[in-house]
Amino acid sequence: MQKLYIITLILLTGCKQVDNKFELSGTVIGDTDAIVVLIQAGQSRFDAETSPIIDGKFHITGSLEYPEEFSLMTEKSDQSIFNPLSIFIAPNDKIGIELNTKDIEKSIVKGSLVHDEFQQYLKIVDRYVEDLLDQLRDEYYTAEAINDTLKMREIEIQAAELKELKGQRAYKYIKNNPKSFVSAYSLYENKDLFDTKQVDELLSLLDKSLHNSKHIYDIVHADRNQPGKKASDFTLKDSQNNDITFSKFAKDKIVLMEFWASWCGPCRKANPKLEAIYQQYKGQGFEILGISQDRDIQVLQESIAKDQITWINLLDVKGINAVTRLYNYSSLPANILIDRNGIVVARNINIYNIENEIIKLLR
Repeated sequence: MQKLYIITLILLTGCKQVDNKFELSGTVIGDTDAIVVLIQAGQSRFDAETSPIIDGKFHITGSLEYPEEFSLMTEKSDQSIFNPLSIFIAPNDKIGIELNTKDIEKSIVKGSLVHDEFQQYLKIVDRYVEDLLDQLRDEYYTAEAINDTLKMREIEIQAAELKELKGQRAYKYIKNNPKSFVSAYSLYENKDLFDTKQVDELLSLLDKSLHNSKHIYDIVHADRNQPGKKASDFTLKDSQNNDITFSKFAKDKIVLMEFWASWCGPCRKANPKLEAIYQQYKGQGFEILGISQDRDIQVLQESIAKDQITWINLLDVKGINAVTRLYNYSSLPANILIDRNGIVVARNINIYNIENEIIKLLR
């Protein structure tokens, strides 16, 4: 554990330097007829850094104030589903990567202490639980196809138990690593798995230097848009370039706000299910409002047409005014359910529970 503290102290020192640039140099194993794309968590594909692949090699540079999570992937012009490598990058990192597009889990990352720490965290907290949740998700879709409601309910209970287990593991990790940027990341990512008392306890344990990071800043302001709170207002452009103000759109309606993007595989997979729900209940005062992380209206329009979705979609903006940040989300897909009075009812509802939550509000 002392090693983790030393790693983070090195990173903290690095963050105080004027030059906070990072550098990725690597080779691609597999299909090289593409570009390499690096996307910071919570940002759009259209804010990404990119590099051509020349003789099997790529090179990307950028700058950071604090360590951040990124997704690294290859991309072709006609591609819609991606399998990214999750990496953590710190200011001043010089990272060497062997990106294996045939089996992304076999990719090799060298030269980043914070990424090494992140991998340890994933082994302890995330991977076991997420793999089981993926299995349950597939089992649920199978049960749903044959309307096996008993099996569906059984899977829902199992999924809730696994999420509780993930919360317990994250809680223990943060307590044992209070000086780690990965702990700040974990607290933010798993905040919905903790009660208010636990969040306050973990915040008090974290090193004060971490409180300037965006993760902790957003946690401190996380009472915005929580269940029981009034949903924050905003105005964004829709897919036809019209201004849409949320408060006007949502007046006297039940609204499922769905955060997604054209490049998000799980988002695209969920769209047909969401469209079926929308068609079922839209005549009863229910609406879905998509908040897309795409920056290009044409790309969004093409995704809407391909997935045959008919609800209104808005394009989020970048940076401090992003609606994803306003609503405290950093990963996709995500959602929030709002009642007819504009009050947040629930956050991050499982795709297979959304319809039940809507029915409750329609009664």
